[in-house]
Amino acid sequence: MKRRYANRHKQSKLNSDLIYLVKSIEDGYFNGDICYYNFKNANIKMSTPKGKVIIDNNYKLLGFYDYSSKVKLSAFYDKNSNIIEWYFDIAKELGKENGIPYEDDLYLDIVVRPDEKIILQDEEELKNALQRFEITKTEYEMAYEEANKLIRLLKERKENLKKFTDEYLTYFEKNTF
Repeated sequence: MKRRYANRHKQSKLNSDLIYLVKSIEDGYFNGDICYYNFKNANIKMSTPKGKVIIDNNYKLLGFYDYSSKVKLSAFYDKNSNIIEWYFDIAKELGKENGIPYEDDLYLDIVVRPDEKIILQDEEELKNALQRFEITKTEYEMAYEEANKLIRLLKERKENLKKFTDEYLTYFEKNTF
């Protein structure tokens, strides 16, 4: 299991000119931190395994760390602020350490494309983690339980996802100095 911190892009050589902002929200619907990244001058392009570019010059990323959840949402946007994809990491825990949001990733992921296709990913990676004793059988089962619950929710409320993430993208773009 790997702990990933929200500021990892800021600390990497991925970007020499990164805008990184964090907003805390507690509204009964979402209780946590939203991180905004604008890769103004990306040194390295990042792509999905199928070749879709998700980080490049002027691309944006929103990371949603809801501390009452076991799911971290990442929303990837191109330079024109068009959604590329939504990526959900199933986590053992979402939290904050020294003021920095983090996730303890449980390997299993869900991708939602703009055409609303929902894809469950990295099942083999989760299975291998269990076989290597990196996670327990309980964590393995919890990952699937959370993923299935999220897939059901996404199927019922697909239209809300874009509205939700776009609202915060607009907020950050208006409040970037």
